Amino acid sequence: MSCETDTIETIRNSDQRMTPQRLLLLSAIRHSGEHVTINQIHDQVKQAYPFINVSTIYRNVSILKELRLISETYKTDGEILYEWIGGHAHLHMMCRNCNEMIEIDDKYLDSLKQDIKKDFGFNIDIDHLAISGLCDQCKKLEQVGYDD
Repeated sequence: MSCETDTIETIRNSDQRMTPQRLLLLSAIRHSGEHVTINQIHDQVKQAYPFINVSTIYRNVSILKELRLISETYKTDGEILYEWIGGHAHLHMMCRNCNEMIEIDDKYLDSLKQDIKKDFGFNIDIDHLAISGLCDQCKKLEQVGYDD
């Protein structure tokens, strides 16, 4: 089965309809290849479906988050970004100074899950995790007393 077929099946199994707008929205997020804002999603979908309202985008994004098909990341400047995850765990590190976002391999998340299970007997359910801190470049600037 293709990824798209799996996605459509996931949506239908959740008692949601696969509308043309939802299909366009899915495609816009999935094929963006990057993190996107609501406005970027709206602009992309509007090219094919000019009358779509931004409230429709918000409503569908909420459903896709619940289905664990997309993730929501809050940047340190307050901007919200969305990314296709297709039901797989996703981990980021974000610099609180320059907003650089670095994707991290799932193996680090797997290690965290195992350590928490071993130490606390607790099975965590993480689909998305964003860790805030300072990248090396910003840390070096901070150490010499420079600020952006």
